[in-house]
Amino acid sequence: MGGLVDSGPITAANVIAESRGSEKPDEFVILGAHLDSWELGTGALDNGCNAALVIDALRTIKAAGLKPRRTIRFILFSGEEEGMMGSRAYAVAHRNELDKMVGVAVIDGGVGRVTGFDLGGRKDMTDKVAAIVAPLKEFDATELKTDDVEWGTDHYDFLLEGVPTLVAEQEEGNYLPNYHATSDTYDKVDIGQLKKHVAEMTVVTFGIANANDRLGPRLTHAEIDKILRDTHSDEQMKPLGIWAEWTSGKRGRAK
Repeated sequence: MGGLVDSGPITAANVIAESRGSEKPDEFVILGAHLDSWELGTGALDNGCNAALVIDALRTIKAAGLKPRRTIRFILFSGEEEGMMGSRAYAVAHRNELDKMVGVAVIDGGVGRVTGFDLGGRKDMTDKVAAIVAPLKEFDATELKTDDVEWGTDHYDFLLEGVPTLVAEQEEGNYLPNYHATSDTYDKVDIGQLKKHVAEMTVVTFGIANANDRLGPRLTHAEIDKILRDTHSDEQMKPLGIWAEWTSGKRGRAK
């Protein structure tokens, strides 16, 4: 039986589309999901269905004739499974414009029902996000979490740069039984539920882009560090080597 073959480094790319803002085009929000998979299956739940969601959210906004005040960037990030490489590279490459980034919304949990959003420890954003997600009450998708910091998906390096982040909180559904497995195939996708998620993420993304005020300021290094320590995220980051990168200034906002 043959062993695995190391093919060496390869080049991968993020896939990006943009809808320019009508009033504040220099300010922008990102709706993102990851395009890559390492499954033996097709990666339909992780994260193909939500990559399709990002594309469909753009279609929905265009079809409805909506013109957001701020720019929306729709991004399919590559290299998430190997360590959030695509989103980290994007955050670094666009660091000089992150003061203009009003937020990023990411979904990465298959088709489990969305229950709300994790705000990355940002209690200061609660009231403004609550107003934006209010239309999702009929889906019971308005719960906001501020007592922890999600990690392991493509919002993370933006969070370390101080940008407001929202990660969809989802029920498990059939995600874990098919996680990184040969069974993660198209037939596992609940299309009806996915269409609800398209509506939910479109409402959130457009709401951030069209709001009168920004969700919150871009945080400084010291403010981010306090959130990481207060939520005990530092203990989670240490075994992964991310805490050393953060404290040494090699990752995230330096000042």
